[in-house]
Amino acid sequence: MTPGLRIFFVPLAFVMLAFAVARGAELDLSRLPPHPRLYADAARFAAVARQADPVSQQMRTIIAAETARALAGAPLVYPSSGIRLGVMREVQTRVLFLAFSFRLTGDRRAFERARTELLQLAALPDWGPGHFLGVGEAALASGIGLDWLHAELSADDREAIARAIVANALIPSLKVEEGKGGWVDGDFNWNQVCHGGLTVGALAIAEREPVLAQRIVARAIRNLPKAGAAYAPDGAYPEGPSYWIYGTSFHILMVEALRSALGSTFGLERLPGFLASAEFNNQMVAPSGDDYDFSDYHAEHLNEPIMFWFARELGDRSVARDELAKLARMSAPPSAASSSPPARRMAVSRHQMFGLLWWDPALPASTQPPPRHWTAAGVLPLAVMRSAWDDGRATYLAIKGGTPNHSHGHMDIGSFILEADGVRWALDLGTEDYNKMRAGKLDLWNYTQDSSRWTTFRVGPEGHNLLRFDGARQLIAGRGEIRALPPGNGTLGNVVDLTSLYADRAARVHRTVRLHPDRSVSIEDEWTTLTSATHVTFQWLTRADVTAHADGATLRQNGETLRLRFTSDRPARVEVEDVSAPRNPWDSANPGFRRLVIHLDTPATTTARLRLVATPGTGAP
Repeated sequence: MTPGLRIFFVPLAFVMLAFAVARGAELDLSRLPPHPRLYADAARFAAVARQADPVSQQMRTIIAAETARALAGAPLVYPSSGIRLGVMREVQTRVLFLAFSFRLTGDRRAFERARTELLQLAALPDWGPGHFLGVGEAALASGIGLDWLHAELSADDREAIARAIVANALIPSLKVEEGKGGWVDGDFNWNQVCHGGLTVGALAIAEREPVLAQRIVARAIRNLPKAGAAYAPDGAYPEGPSYWIYGTSFHILMVEALRSALGSTFGLERLPGFLASAEFNNQMVAPSGDDYDFSDYHAEHLNEPIMFWFARELGDRSVARDELAKLARMSAPPSAASSSPPARRMAVSRHQMFGLLWWDPALPASTQPPPRHWTAAGVLPLAVMRSAWDDGRATYLAIKGGTPNHSHGHMDIGSFILEADGVRWALDLGTEDYNKMRAGKLDLWNYTQDSSRWTTFRVGPEGHNLLRFDGARQLIAGRGEIRALPPGNGTLGNVVDLTSLYADRAARVHRTVRLHPDRSVSIEDEWTTLTSATHVTFQWLTRADVTAHADGATLRQNGETLRLRFTSDRPARVEVEDVSAPRNPWDSANPGFRRLVIHLDTPATTTARLRLVATPGTGAP
């Protein structure tokens, strides 16, 4: 999310494509189509209004409800200073739903309210350039609003909105230098969000400021591949599922703005691993319907309309099958929707209307099931195993590698989550509240070894399912690599090499995880100490009730049971800790959370092993 991030090895295929993108960015903005030209022209809007298939009708139902909410909303209050990201997202939500509904239905109420929102935004003296994400969001809202409503807005209205895009977004963006590791050329979501919004704003006002617009768009095309490098080669997104939605959505919005206005995407959707990230997103959804919530994950339960874009680009309706199921729930009448657990209710994406633009009712569905064992390399090595798809009681095991030294990273290398029988038994806690961390004077975006960021329970090593040595932190210079084991007798497995994360304490550290045909899971840790005796601990965080035994524990939750048994070649003891209360003022409470800890002492220069087997559906011995 922030400047100062490390640079990773970039695959040759990416370098070649990036070079082609840069060479191909010879823009001609003198022959732009008439307004509306961003994402849809008048004919496309008319065609979408006529789409009568069930999915299109579901989306129109949701869009109509969100438009009604925007019409009924109180006037927005913009802070005079500080971070304005929340209000910029809200004005974007209102403008997009209102303007889209006007294009489809001709409802003048929607037009008038969208106009009011656009002019209020344009009247601000600035859009908060000190936190440029908000500027990118405001530029997207203003650019789309100006483009979609262009013919109905007065000349004075168009001038006011265009002038604000130039003065509050495009010109301030040029004060941020390239080559400094900031959002302009970073490998994190700010690159995608800011360039995506600025590109939309520039294309909307290109007739008025052709030289400036060309400069903004060319810079975006030149730098977006640097964020795109994080997807290579298999689509895993190092900032986690929440920021995958955010960064990838704006990446696609920029691609489609270029395609619709200039007739070319400049290859930005073909960056290595980018299209494959649709599979990453689907693999992150566990049988319970909840995500693998690693890194700074925010549990927003949003729908993801970009999955319809991926389905269209890949020519496969089944890519969006989870999104199709969400739509059916979201558009159901209140009486039917009320039977769903509250945690499964979906919040509507502010980009829902693009799902309708990208949906192709004629898409076929693949006849091949998705893989039950998925392993990704690259910036974020990751592995997922599941006993079955479309079974809410299936066993699901996911484990991550990589490094803490990346945007939104945690000290969670080698950490895992586990679901079985509809219960998440081994948990990740996701993000800590940024405002709490700021209030605690933590160096929130500092990823160095001694950063105060790591003192946060959810972010540092305390809040993850790790192997630890003398209670020390993982080394931020380290990196965990993951390789898949050959399948044998129905068993799926991966090995994570964690040696470099613990190089100050151990000569070798490996974690091997397996999913067996009986739906049990085994976790085997092996380490070799250096020249000092070491106290080793194995951590497992859970919301279950825990009964400790000499050889493990029994976990019970929601009427289900999971039996944990461990074996070790060193004496070991089990401890259960209550970690529900915050440890520091900047920590949130974790109601009902416990941490199972297995303690082992390992002499110097000794190889030791710990094997734990988790078996669902078994009680105490």
